[in-house]
Amino acid sequence: MEIWKIYTNDWENILRVPIVILLVGALTILPSAYAWINIKAMWDPYSKTAGIKVAVANEDEGAEVQGKKINVGKEIVQNLKNNKKLGWVFVNHSTAENGVETGKYYAYLIIPKDFSKKMASILEIKPTKPQILFGVNEKINAVAPKIASSGASAVTAQISQAFVKTVGDAIFSGFYKAGIELEKALPSIHTMEDQIFTLEKALPQIEEMGKKAIELEGKLPEIREKGQKIIELEQRIPEINQAGSSILKVEANLPLIHEAGNKVLALQLKLADMNRINEIVTQIGEQLSEIEADLNQTINRSGLAAAQGETSENQAQLTQLHEELVRIQNSIQLARGDLQQKVSEGEAIVNSSANFIKNDLSTIEGKIQKAADFVRNDLPALEADIRNAANLVRTRLPQFETAVHKAADFARNDLPGFEAQIKSTAAKMRRLKSSVDVNDLLQFLKHDPQKESNFLSSPVLLKTKRIFPIPNYGSAMTPFYTMLALWVGATFLIASLRVDVEDKDQQFKSYQVYFGRMLTFLTIGVLQAVIVSLGDLLFIHTYAVDKLWFVLFSIFIGLVFVIITFTLCSVFGTIGKGLAIILLVLQISSSGATFPVSTTSAFFQMIYPFMPFTYAVSLLRETVGGMVRDVVVRDVLFLLVFVAASFLLALVLKNPLSKRIQKTAEQARASKIIQ
Repeated sequence: MEIWKIYTNDWENILRVPIVILLVGALTILPSAYAWINIKAMWDPYSKTAGIKVAVANEDEGAEVQGKKINVGKEIVQNLKNNKKLGWVFVNHSTAENGVETGKYYAYLIIPKDFSKKMASILEIKPTKPQILFGVNEKINAVAPKIASSGASAVTAQISQAFVKTVGDAIFSGFYKAGIELEKALPSIHTMEDQIFTLEKALPQIEEMGKKAIELEGKLPEIREKGQKIIELEQRIPEINQAGSSILKVEANLPLIHEAGNKVLALQLKLADMNRINEIVTQIGEQLSEIEADLNQTINRSGLAAAQGETSENQAQLTQLHEELVRIQNSIQLARGDLQQKVSEGEAIVNSSANFIKNDLSTIEGKIQKAADFVRNDLPALEADIRNAANLVRTRLPQFETAVHKAADFARNDLPGFEAQIKSTAAKMRRLKSSVDVNDLLQFLKHDPQKESNFLSSPVLLKTKRIFPIPNYGSAMTPFYTMLALWVGATFLIASLRVDVEDKDQQFKSYQVYFGRMLTFLTIGVLQAVIVSLGDLLFIHTYAVDKLWFVLFSIFIGLVFVIITFTLCSVFGTIGKGLAIILLVLQISSSGATFPVSTTSAFFQMIYPFMPFTYAVSLLRETVGGMVRDVVVRDVLFLLVFVAASFLLALVLKNPLSKRIQKTAEQARASKIIQ
């Protein structure tokens, strides 16, 4: 009853004095104005970034790529003219720098002279990355430079994306063409593959050929000598032709040879007659001897007759005849010896010739005819071959020797490495065949170049799923500014109204004073919460999924804050007011209401779980974005813990500290500065 009495007395006193009514009314409305003004000011700041002026200076001189002129700087400027996210201002270099230094522009982008040239260096062995000069004046505003930097990053990202798309388009177009060509060349590739494997199988034969090339190199002097003989044989072709003519003449005379042979055979048949001639000559010689003897007798008789007076004329004739006969006889004797020898020789010759004619002439005749046929039919071609061979020896043999030397050198020096490469290539091709399907490769190469380049420029698409979506920044910040307004309102109350009760008769106990006056503060706190929450929803139209719970939880949070601040001031007096302000400052940074607490220092992360703001802002966010029961229950329980702690603090310390706090307050008022 005493607590209720204090409460009713307070409102009677308030309603009796108009100025107090105005004060209480101001205390209930002013926190709402704080929240509404800030929420409306921050309603959708990112939609108005076009007012952030960024100077752009393009000095790009362009470049030439494969005969085609490009100027990336001009393309960037053209794209920025269509970009309304920032206030792009196109000026020269010096104007951009001076404008940023004087605060006319928040930042500048300067595209250097060699920008396109460096972009084109991607085709060179050592490409150079192009740079865009970005300058920002960070003293103008804390947020604007970040927005400008974000815009500059977006520009470079767009340039990179466009560049990647262009390069990707060229690459994948090349892949597509390569795929078409590869498909056409696939039979040739398979043929080459088969040839590689065949060559691998033939390596022993190749090695053997290499050995033979080395052996052939050793025989080159002998080949050169034989080649020289071919040249000499060519020089004797006239003699060969002459011999051929002789063979043809012999062939033409074969009938005569046959006729002569027949005569020889006939002559062989007459050898007996020839032997008889020898006998006849012998008989003639014997008869001549007899005649000579008779003639000698006659001469002798003639000599006797002459001695007897006969004429000497007959004797002279006889003597002459005798001498002639002796001469004939001597001649016959000589002729008979020669004739005997000639007959023997002739007989041998005739017999030999006859045997030749009978036995060998037909064979020799066949050979002569073959030789004649060869002379007529084959000798011209043979002579042509000899001349060609001689010509080859003169003109090609040096080249042949060079080739043999090279082949031998290859066999000695390069063939082992060649064999190793063939074996390695064949092994790699087998591994490739087992690991890569050429048809799959063809399908990959024949993909649409446009689609592939688009994919390469943006390989990952961010599919955003908005969980508990909030339509604007102002609505997202409503829980923070509403909560802050409630704490500020509670602080206004303890700063403007007394937390103690005049009790000269000391009829009230300390806890009765505490709870009785607190009810008055809580009533005003409820009014503050109702006004600020309904104003958020109805006046500035902030978004909230659960509007009723937004109002109810705002009232709940307002009650919690009033209890905390009232307790501090009730227990600690003026010091408690300061503690309330200190708590306000600490909680703004440690509650995660603006920036995530993980981005703050370790101190604020440490006190984060012990601040009422932590759970108050979380509770209001649940009503704005969509409530999760576990989170709501947790936040309510923790806020009730702060209420319980405040009650415990008041019940334990208010009475023991009241006299000391009162004395301290009197001393403060005595200074005529502190109320």
